[in-house]
Amino acid sequence: MKRPVPTTMRQFATASALLLALVTSAQKPTAGSSDPKDQRRFEFTIKGVVKDTIYLANYYGNKLLYNDTAIADAKGKVVFANKKGYKPGVYAVVIPGPRYFEFLANEPLVVMSSDTTDLGAKLEIQKSAENQVFMDYVRFINAQRKEADALHKEREATADPIRKAALKERLISYEETIKSYQQDLVAKNPGTLVGMIVKMSISPPEQKVYKADGTLDSAATYYSYRAHFWDNTDLTDERILRTPVFQNKFEEYVGKVVPQVPDTINKCADDLIGRMDKNHNDELWRFAVHNITYKYETSDIMGMDAVFVHMAQTYYCPKPGQKSRATWMSDEKLDKLCERARKTAPLIIGAQAKNIILTDTTEQNWVDMYRIPHEYVLVIFWDPHCGHCKKTLPGIYTAYVDSLRPLDVEVYAVAKATDSTLLADWKEFIIEHKMDWLNTGLTWHVYTDAKQNPSKYIP
Repeated sequence: MKRPVPTTMRQFATASALLLALVTSAQKPTAGSSDPKDQRRFEFTIKGVVKDTIYLANYYGNKLLYNDTAIADAKGKVVFANKKGYKPGVYAVVIPGPRYFEFLANEPLVVMSSDTTDLGAKLEIQKSAENQVFMDYVRFINAQRKEADALHKEREATADPIRKAALKERLISYEETIKSYQQDLVAKNPGTLVGMIVKMSISPPEQKVYKADGTLDSAATYYSYRAHFWDNTDLTDERILRTPVFQNKFEEYVGKVVPQVPDTINKCADDLIGRMDKNHNDELWRFAVHNITYKYETSDIMGMDAVFVHMAQTYYCPKPGQKSRATWMSDEKLDKLCERARKTAPLIIGAQAKNIILTDTTEQNWVDMYRIPHEYVLVIFWDPHCGHCKKTLPGIYTAYVDSLRPLDVEVYAVAKATDSTLLADWKEFIIEHKMDWLNTGLTWHVYTDAKQNPSKYIP
């Protein structure tokens, strides 16, 4: 497993800051391949590094992982030419400090130079058309953002409404200039990695939907936005996995664009994964399946276990006679995950509860919870010797009479009455508080009889 280069990423095309602490990555290494098309050579001359160990790192999603090492010569030249090759994507050259600069790996040969006094500003391209386009783009964006930030601060500082409006128009103009630059770059660089990354960075145009009366239909506008969110991303091109842009968009879509409602998450997850799987691209498929499953398996939000169960049973747990596509998991871990999903499935919000059939206080009349004719059933478990239960239950009964019963809600109250004292106290409490809802329990005689002959009570 590769070690990650610890980093805090800002938005694409802005400066990055390298942290000092190393953390463990859960992602399986993807760079490093014997595929002939991945044979690439990277040559860098960096003024200020002499006989130093230089690291090559690559992105997997928005994590930067160590990939290779080389030693700079006396003139600061360092060459990376691993026989296993390098998959296309965004890479970084990491020098002692640690500091780094990024470049694109898509062409067979990349030759660049820089200076340790200012890695980014003194970066030059000797051979790599894509990296020249990439560097020009980064510098253009940074210059535009710098000017826009100054205008934004000026707008925040002024109280003059006319001046504010004028500054707002100038800010809009900057955004249009950037968008025009991006669209022109994409049009002029079809099929390139730089063109793909920049296109992925462009948000689809907002398509407002209006009602017949001319007012904005916010729901339809949202659905249109969600439907077109991935228009500028090729979800069948595995190169997107090795760019930070993709995972940032992925996390925005799954965690913010899609409403955090299990049924909706499941539907949108299936749609997204299906679009990635059209060309049987297991690497993209795995990324989406793993990240969505892990996000909701570890969620602190109530109800999200329904997403975990759906993902596990749909994508991990094999159907009878079939093998799981989750080939990255050991059989032991896969069995544990599927067993957890199986046990969790009946417990998720909205799942039908297991039926309960118990006697009432006569120990003669059996009450089947599934056959209660009311629209809603509230199930209460309590113990006649539980002080908190006896304090709380009368208040629930009052709410039942005043509010719940008129809404066609019935209460199925299950008591522990497994000995003579519990049975007597249970009946006394019901009579005292006149609780005329469905009173059932695991009663003394049934409990004793069932211990001797349990098969008698199995339907």
